[in-house]
Amino acid sequence: METWRMLASAVACLVVSLVGAALATNFRGVTEWHVRRSMATASVLRRVPPWRWLPMASYDQRVARFVLMERAIGVIFTAMGVMFLIVLAYAVFSGAPINSSR
Repeated sequence: METWRMLASAVACLVVSLVGAALATNFRGVTEWHVRRSMATASVLRRVPPWRWLPMASYDQRVARFVLMERAIGVIFTAMGVMFLIVLAYAVFSGAPINSSR
């Protein structure tokens, strides 16, 4: 079995799991920071047509909603990374090769 492919897969699984855990737990405010930066970047894209009113939710309420959504996405990323790590460990211990597209 090719060692570099296994190591790259293990590193990718760990990175996905750690990023998901950081988002899910709001580690050092990373989730809120990311949401605020995303909203600031996307604010130039947000145009309200003249026939509509601005949304009634305040900026803090919108940030809170997006933080909650991003924390849920972080939980999904963490679960996905752990699941792929389990599959990788099974493949290593069973000796089954990883199928390539070639």
